[in-house]
Amino acid sequence: MRKLTRTEEPKCLKDHAVNWTDEFVKKRANNPKYKFSWRNDACYQAIRNALIHMTQQHCAFCDGLLGLTSRETVEHFRPKKTFPKLAYAWDNLFPCCDLCQSIKLERFDEALLKPDTEDYAFNNYFTVNYHTGKIELSSRSDLDAQAKARITLELYGLNTKERMIARTREMECFSRAEVPCVDDYNYRFFLEYNEV
Repeated sequence: MRKLTRTEEPKCLKDHAVNWTDEFVKKRANNPKYKFSWRNDACYQAIRNALIHMTQQHCAFCDGLLGLTSRETVEHFRPKKTFPKLAYAWDNLFPCCDLCQSIKLERFDEALLKPDTEDYAFNNYFTVNYHTGKIELSSRSDLDAQAKARITLELYGLNTKERMIARTREMECFSRAEVPCVDDYNYRFFLEYNEV
């Protein structure tokens, strides 16, 4: 998971989020099975575009290229089922591949790492094993940081066998490139990691 800088929310979301949230919360209170809707296709596209631009077309969690390795989705970091008041909150939305989203589903833990927080840095929580492709807990981190890292790895399935293999293959391609640009590859945190 790579550090992200949150960009400004799209104007349509800024203009409508409060009203859409109020309506969604009321309808969910009356009918717990009420389905979430983005309400406006043009606004949804503006949200997706802004999120994808924020990550240079990568998933905010596994850092795979969206649209190539997996279908792009909009992830509610805090699930809208449990946190309906955050359903349209800009800082709760992330670009996400459908694999990360299908593994996490509606699960959430307060310890889950959020890549756009001011103090988030990959090296504070994780290390990488270039031989296996595994993301490991940093031995330099305290127990609280290690617990957060463990939960994040689990909830987004970041160490599945397929993802570990894909990271080692990506490293091989990156290493062979004459002038590699890290943003052209999947798993940028893995490629650019340097233990301090």
